[in-house]
Amino acid sequence: MKFFIICNNLGAGGAERVGVNLANGFANHGHQVIIITDIHQKTNYPIDKRIKILPFYKNDNEKNNKWFKTTLNIRKYAKIEKPDVIIGIMTACTFISYVATLGMDIPIIMTEHNPFERPSYAPLNFKQKLFKFWINKLYKKVTVLTEADKLYIGTRLHNVAVMPNPLFLTPIREIPHKEKTVLAAGRVDDWHYKGFDVLIKSWKKIQDLNDNVNDNDNLRDWWLKIAGAGHKESFEYLISLLPDGEWVFNENVNDDENYLNTKHTKEKDTSTEKQNSQKSGVWRSEKYHIEFLGFQNDMESLYKKSEIFVLSSRYEGFGLVLIEAMSQGCAPIACDFKGRQREILCPEGVSSSKIHDSRVKICENGILCEPDNMEVLTEAIQKMMIEKDYRKKVQLNAVERSKFYKLDHIISMWEHLIKKVS
Repeated sequence: MKFFIICNNLGAGGAERVGVNLANGFANHGHQVIIITDIHQKTNYPIDKRIKILPFYKNDNEKNNKWFKTTLNIRKYAKIEKPDVIIGIMTACTFISYVATLGMDIPIIMTEHNPFERPSYAPLNFKQKLFKFWINKLYKKVTVLTEADKLYIGTRLHNVAVMPNPLFLTPIREIPHKEKTVLAAGRVDDWHYKGFDVLIKSWKKIQDLNDNVNDNDNLRDWWLKIAGAGHKESFEYLISLLPDGEWVFNENVNDDENYLNTKHTKEKDTSTEKQNSQKSGVWRSEKYHIEFLGFQNDMESLYKKSEIFVLSSRYEGFGLVLIEAMSQGCAPIACDFKGRQREILCPEGVSSSKIHDSRVKICENGILCEPDNMEVLTEAIQKMMIEKDYRKKVQLNAVERSKFYKLDHIISMWEHLIKKVS
């Protein structure tokens, strides 16, 4: 078959990376794939050589009329190439594909990458509701990431199919040597959504408790490391949660040496150079064993080295970083908003035994926690650190569970869906 995949860019964003992975997977299965995208933005994601790439618009002179030109070009490309199906990556790309191909009888599939259900303090705005519950009715199919979302949508949409994100990494064959690291990942500017404030407070409590723990596995050897880019203000807010942490900033560090002997202060530096430099440096507290790593090009190596991975999000549509970490042998802990991470970690059920609080749930693949709850997250992390036998068993099981999301399997699910709509 011949597919169009309409994607905003090929170098930034989780949804865009998923779009490229799908294109590569379809090409590996023998399909003809054409990606239509903004070629004037930087390309970071690897693209199969068999995939044809067409531009939204030709030159910078057309940039101000980007979406108008894109709509005209998609229609032109569709008349020439005659695709069997068009897959839109998120709202804007799908909607312009629909407008561009009106009257051409080409099935349009919309891929949703954000949850339909949100907590009361972060509701969908009017525009989001309009597109999710009304504009989505225009398309042949709308894919959502979890059964929980499909259940929440109910009868408001009748064209919904569950399609998880594919795993980008290859699951490891055996557990490598691990460091005593609890890893978290995500944009630091999204700290509230990602729950990094809750995670830091939980870690402080663990460190305080561990000062009085005496066992063979020295818990004070563990470090919390958070990978992700962000602006200076975001880092400074999270650091301010532990003002006595004796924070040190190290610019552009690639290893554990040569940290600047400059303690963090509350004085603001208005220098643009200083503000920008902190996006790629490391904040470190020896007192609390916390490190902000900044943007990381090689997350795979970080996953391989880390014993535990924590998804501390207050709400999350689908934990792509979670399945990546699982595939590299991290023991996962996930805050579970309305069952979405439970589908990944514990599809066969959970048990609340061994922990007195039922808001912490244990399964063979990891631990689920109630979101936005420092006490239960603290308990879950400490359990995973202390109980080495359980942790090692979970690491093996997590790798096996991650194989469900391998690209070949997800592409087979897509092929089954496309047969129904084409």
